[in-house]
Amino acid sequence: MTAESSRRVAAKRTAAMRAELPLRFLRQQAHLTAPASDLKLAEKAVAGANLVAKRLLDRYGLDASAVGEHLGVAAATVEEVLESPAPAIVLDLEDGVPPNMVEEARANTVRLAAQIDHDRTLCFVRPSSINDPRCTGDLRTTLLGATTHIDGVVLPKVRHVHEVEWLHGVLSDIEKEAGLEQNHIRVLYLVETGWGVLNLPQLATACLDRLAGIILGTVDLAADLLLPEVRFRHPIAEWARMMMVTVGGATGVPAIDGMTIDFPVGRADLNPTQNRAHILDRMRDNFQDALHSIDTGMSGRWVGHPLQLTATLLAFRSAFAQSSLDEQVAELEEFSRAMSTRQGAVAGAQGQLLDVGTDRHVRQMLRRATAWGLLPSSQARELGLISESEMKAAR
Repeated sequence: MTAESSRRVAAKRTAAMRAELPLRFLRQQAHLTAPASDLKLAEKAVAGANLVAKRLLDRYGLDASAVGEHLGVAAATVEEVLESPAPAIVLDLEDGVPPNMVEEARANTVRLAAQIDHDRTLCFVRPSSINDPRCTGDLRTTLLGATTHIDGVVLPKVRHVHEVEWLHGVLSDIEKEAGLEQNHIRVLYLVETGWGVLNLPQLATACLDRLAGIILGTVDLAADLLLPEVRFRHPIAEWARMMMVTVGGATGVPAIDGMTIDFPVGRADLNPTQNRAHILDRMRDNFQDALHSIDTGMSGRWVGHPLQLTATLLAFRSAFAQSSLDEQVAELEEFSRAMSTRQGAVAGAQGQLLDVGTDRHVRQMLRRATAWGLLPSSQARELGLISESEMKAAR
């Protein structure tokens, strides 16, 4: 074998270590979890958590201006976010389902999955963990009952590669029974154990063709590692985030942060004025946690309440403002012009470095913005950020 032929073989093996993820799976800024055993509560999430958020704000005498002022964002941005659905909904069959409601929760999952607007929202189901005898039944009942409506499976408490290999086999059998193509059902790992964090590189590459995301579970991770408290920014949680961002980035899948556990709900011991301040403070806590997630490289967060959804989406809109996107587009176009005149690395209009590396980074950011609907798909196609088929699918 010549040096060039062996190079091609090595390059092909390297390319195989990165997931080929459809554009819509980058749309995971916020995962809203909904307990499948509580049909009324889950239906509210499916029908429109943003509408529920509006009603809750109205109940506490709050409007877009009040929220925007407290969080430091424009009221118009708040109003825009309150018109946005959840990017992803997770129908939960695990911790929130009592043993006597398992069958009911599975039936609810099949019913709810069919009601989701799949053009705007991804639908994932979280079965019981592999250590629970319910796991296989959760998977088969829901996936065979709603094969065309469920985008993927969130595998909780993942620890070892053999668990992932087992899941891959089960999903392959389900796909055959349902007449689906291989790897149609995507998988997201819920990293909430010590082994899960330590084994993450091996877990991510074990069944890479299915992988669609890596999610941090801060509460169960704290329990598994016997931490003295559940703290969002505990050093162990930060270490897990760094591992997830590194592995997610290397394999080309989103790293999704855990949720803020203090929900923005009213308290019976507070008067209306105090409750308004309390709700705003809780939304601000979630907003600031989301900004921290973004700053560490996370592509999204889990949320468990409609007002957490609002605060999280506001954080992503703030971090990826239109002015920032315009600057990135300008940088991309400026470097393209430099390349067309046979220049390499150049100084941009603001004195910043523009080269192949910065261009690659800008393209990744703008591709993500396209998935989020912040950059028109037609413009993204013109800039070479997405393919023709991706543009058609984004319409």
